[in-house]
Amino acid sequence: MKKVNFIIFFIFLVFLNFSNLYAQDNEVKDNICISEPEGEVLQISQNQAGTLLAVSFENNVILYDTSDYSKVGLLNESDSVRTVFYTENDKEYISIMTRNGSFKVIEIKKDEGGWYLNNREPYFSADCSDSTQKKSITATAFSRNSDYIATAFSDNTIQVHFLLRVTQSSITRVISEHKAMVYAMEFCPSGEYLATVSLDGNAYIWNSHSSTKVTQINGIYTRSRVPVYFTEDSVYIISQDGRNSFRISDYAGNTLYSIMTGRAITAIRPLKDPDLIAIQNDKNEVMIYSISSRRPVSVVNIPDDSDFTVFDFNLAADYMYAGFINGEVRLFEVEPYLEDNMTLVTDSSLAGKKGAVTSVRFQEVTFAAGANYLNKPYLASINFSVEYRYCNKTAPWFFGLGLTGQYGFPSSDFPTTYKIRGQVVNPPSLLSAAVFVPTGFLFSPWGNSVCIITEVRFGAKVSTLALLSGGYIIGDSVFSAFISGGAGMMVGFFEFNINCEYDSVGKLSPSAYVGVNLKWGKQK
Repeated sequence: MKKVNFIIFFIFLVFLNFSNLYAQDNEVKDNICISEPEGEVLQISQNQAGTLLAVSFENNVILYDTSDYSKVGLLNESDSVRTVFYTENDKEYISIMTRNGSFKVIEIKKDEGGWYLNNREPYFSADCSDSTQKKSITATAFSRNSDYIATAFSDNTIQVHFLLRVTQSSITRVISEHKAMVYAMEFCPSGEYLATVSLDGNAYIWNSHSSTKVTQINGIYTRSRVPVYFTEDSVYIISQDGRNSFRISDYAGNTLYSIMTGRAITAIRPLKDPDLIAIQNDKNEVMIYSISSRRPVSVVNIPDDSDFTVFDFNLAADYMYAGFINGEVRLFEVEPYLEDNMTLVTDSSLAGKKGAVTSVRFQEVTFAAGANYLNKPYLASINFSVEYRYCNKTAPWFFGLGLTGQYGFPSSDFPTTYKIRGQVVNPPSLLSAAVFVPTGFLFSPWGNSVCIITEVRFGAKVSTLALLSGGYIIGDSVFSAFISGGAGMMVGFFEFNINCEYDSVGKLSPSAYVGVNLKWGKQK
């Protein structure tokens, strides 16, 4: 009996010890420090297999083995702005770009003792700075396999280098499309396309090999200087289109989704899973969004008092590496996002499919003619209007300025008879002119080929009675305020809408307009 009790007691101790070890392991995994501080952490990147981690500081780049976070090696590269791992012919490489345009590719080897750096000359190196020293670099990028390098300069030009490794040289093409400073560039994971964005809010997608423009995306939010990215499968384009919103676009420039995050966005990072996007906000949170569901699925909360700088995720996106200004890199566990009351609005869904809605960004001038049904003693009027609308950075909302003129026809039973030099003349006409401010909402359920518009106008009107046959104005001019609301459609350059207008003098009257519009800066 004593032997049985001893065995049970022994099993209990083993179980208790195992539980403590498991708890300690979980505690260690979450929020542990895995780096030796070398100054502010500038970038964190992981290789495709998830076995290596690179941490960039001001004066060097340190590589870690993620199996035990032991140091693999140190690269004395100052001011590195970008580090990317890639595999070629079953060999592992790391590419490094510095702020002054120096580019290097270094081989990383592995044997029974673990990973180690090839200390021979770099596998490949290039100097992408301006040879004349007359212009400075504003942004850099290189493709994952290092076949392409792009460098943007202070004169708004971009140089795209196609590397010829055999001859240690390159073919260079110059892009001069941007009219403002280019602050960010990114290649898609396949290397086929390059995204560039400048301070005027214009982004372009280029073919990497030919440097020809594929599409243009307008209305990029530029204050936070977030680049335009691609999803991991190179299928979609990700960009920030508002202080707290980001969009998913296709290669034709169509906005597929525009998603509100509820907080100001400070960084965006596509994850290894093409469906997932990590969004950092001003609350020290990193939210992981699913493209397919347009909702946050998980979150990492960083302590509010931490000087959080950069982040990256492991392959399974269940742990996040966070870099801090004090040089630490900590590992945080990703938690499921369970709040259902998150402020999340999908402004538009798949373009070109039934039930889809897309925002339309443009500026335009519309010329229209219409008619009003008037109250007695007037029957109807013909109207002419010209209207400017701005919808470039405020889509789907627009606002503008307009002018309209109105000619009213009197009814046959006009209550008063007028004479000129003793001769009875026709009843006087109604002449009106108005200035107004239009505002409304414009969207397209059909991929922008046909748009639906709802509009409200606020303005002031001046009206008078006139005997046109003799050129006489009867009485004083009358000033009034008016408001109108209505809806209509745009089909190509043509537009028609139906409104209901209220004038403080003429009261309520319906109207209809048909016209043409001249757009510029339109995004489809």
